[in-house]
Amino acid sequence: MANQEEEKVDSCALVNSRIILKQIQNAKNANTNILLSPLSFHAVLSMTAAGATGHTLNQMLQFLGVSDINELNSKFANMADVIDSNGNGGPDLSFLNGMWVAHTHQLRDSYKDLANAVYKTEPKVVDFKRKEEVVEEVNAWAESASRGLITEILKPKHITVILKVHGNLMKSYQVAKIPYDIGKKDDKKEFSMFIFLPNEKDELPSLLEKVNSDPKFFTQNFRLRREPLDAFYIPKFKFSYTAMKQVIRTMREMGLTLPFDKKCEEITKIMEPHGPFFINRILQKAFIEVNEKGTVAAAVTEEFDDDLGFPMCELPRFVADHPFLFMIREEVSRMVLFTGAVLIRYWFIK
Repeated sequence: MANQEEEKVDSCALVNSRIILKQIQNAKNANTNILLSPLSFHAVLSMTAAGATGHTLNQMLQFLGVSDINELNSKFANMADVIDSNGNGGPDLSFLNGMWVAHTHQLRDSYKDLANAVYKTEPKVVDFKRKEEVVEEVNAWAESASRGLITEILKPKHITVILKVHGNLMKSYQVAKIPYDIGKKDDKKEFSMFIFLPNEKDELPSLLEKVNSDPKFFTQNFRLRREPLDAFYIPKFKFSYTAMKQVIRTMREMGLTLPFDKKCEEITKIMEPHGPFFINRILQKAFIEVNEKGTVAAAVTEEFDDDLGFPMCELPRFVADHPFLFMIREEVSRMVLFTGAVLIRYWFIK
């Protein structure tokens, strides 16, 4: 008898791939690399869900792939544990989690305790009418917490009533898995970077259509095999990316609507008086630098069932000299830390 309970899927990684597809379909973004963190989206939604009730809470829990608040908080604690294990040969991660509340409202003590204990943040009270002061405070926090990687996340024009800020197809593509040298002894965590390279230079949109049709694409167990290659080249790259307007728009299209409704009366456990309160903006800025330091390349190609049996006369090549999709993930939990797209050519690592 088939299991009738529907498997829960965290939708945050799919938000990323949908935004990436929209951005590359816009001609104005032809020379813009893209980087997003589903982990950061998960955090801002989790902190809001922890203060929600009723239909709004249920919709957010479903979107985040959990059954209740206890499971949500436990999932976030596991995410934080993965972040804490970075370094020592793995990706050097900075995860920024902050909260600012208007001085006209009083935070509930129960929510303060939850924010400190689970989300490792101490909410700060500010006067949003003093926009320049708030911007200076938030940006100074972001620069310090990210060790100088992110120097500006907020501008005065972004401030209205911002509740939270986080700073943090066809089978025609190849996959390279590049493991970081970490997690093989004590902490049992393994970080890898995946590069999804379309066979043709203009096929990234088609690849993203494939990704968007499969909610489990980024968390699947990729069927990969080691292969000798005639050539293996990937670029070194370093860039930052800011996402704002397209975030809530994409989440709405995916069915998460109630937390963004101006008439929302169900986010009641964060502040007093009750509201209504709603999320009117989600702003994320992410930074990434990829080079040869601390990585051990192991090139692989996805294995398919439709092998026609023709003999291979030449060794395959993996040459990322055209736009591609990438992901950084922790392998044991399959937690996706970053996804992005590189559209600009860089110097190659080989």
